[in-house]
Amino acid sequence: MYRVLRLRSIGLSVLLCALVVQAGCPRASEPGATEGAEAQPAEPLIEVTTARVRRGSIMQSISAPGSLLALRESRIGPEVRGRIERIFVTEGDRVEQGDPLFQIDPNPYELALNRAEASLDRAVAERRKLEADLARGRQLMKRDVLAAQKMDELETGLAVAQAAEREAQEMVALARRDLENTLVRAPYAASVAARLEDEGTTALVQPQTIVLLLQETSELEAQATIPEAHFAAIAIGDPTLLHVEGLAHPIATEISAVSDSVDVSTRTYLVKMRVPNPDHQLKAGTFARVEILPRAKSDVVLVPREAVRREDGRSQVFVVRDGRIEVQPVRLGVVSEDAVEVLAGVRVDDQIVVGDSARRVAPGMRVRAVPLFRAGDAPPTPLPPPPAPVATGS
Repeated sequence: MYRVLRLRSIGLSVLLCALVVQAGCPRASEPGATEGAEAQPAEPLIEVTTARVRRGSIMQSISAPGSLLALRESRIGPEVRGRIERIFVTEGDRVEQGDPLFQIDPNPYELALNRAEASLDRAVAERRKLEADLARGRQLMKRDVLAAQKMDELETGLAVAQAAEREAQEMVALARRDLENTLVRAPYAASVAARLEDEGTTALVQPQTIVLLLQETSELEAQATIPEAHFAAIAIGDPTLLHVEGLAHPIATEISAVSDSVDVSTRTYLVKMRVPNPDHQLKAGTFARVEILPRAKSDVVLVPREAVRREDGRSQVFVVRDGRIEVQPVRLGVVSEDAVEVLAGVRVDDQIVVGDSARRVAPGMRVRAVPLFRAGDAPPTPLPPPPAPVATGS
């Protein structure tokens, strides 16, 4: 009985306390409800430098090591076998097309020509004799004195003699050409880069003995290997500057050829440029730094180069939208010293993070954009500050 009365007394006390608290304490929705409560800390706000995406023109200068090479280089040897009787030039000499270079002993070939001409004389005499015999045979045939079989033999003999004469003519022409080939001449205007044999050497045709090395140096050809990343940027006709040590000014030329294939081992491709050298001041084999100036691309989407980040082999930029950082993958085109062409990923007037700020932010961070002004740019419209967070009670 005592226990029941005690439980009722405790329940009544709890009910009275609840009524007192409800009457004396304000509701959470009423003013002053958060007084004395600990406020939740505000999300940090980072100040970042931004630039706007814009349209403009861009030109990419591409530099690569290169070499000045002879436009043509020929290893000159004999076309007929024999002893080298005389060499008319030495290293450093310049020759014109048709100038004599060296002489193979012509005596054996003069004798061969004489024999061929004698054989031709015999073939001509035999042919003429058979022609005369055939003419007499035809006269006898008209008088039925000569048999038809004999007439056939005469005609066949004449045909054989005519073939023998043609063969002898070919042998004479071959012997005459061999004799002419004992004197080797320059195939084009060139410089003698090397003299590899001397008089008295027996020159062979197979394998060929190389006597002289000729290089065409009145016009050189510059060659450079370009990384495949620039494959679409270079075209025939693009202006080029060749920087050669020892020359006060670069040599102006243009791209004359672009390879259609990439070397799979180096991931580069070859470009060529013609280099006039009428005074032979430039030497074949000289090193040159090649600076290619492709034609400018106009009305393209541009972002500052410093805004582009590389991660996992992909290019991306940080875009500020609604006061927060978003990562935007981009596809790039031409790259210059201070700007990058964007083919896809951003729109004109997007605000992107540049400079050191791009290294301090991460996706989703709350930021305040500070536009970066550049000469010639119209002041971009500043982004509105993000709304202040609403503190909530505990």
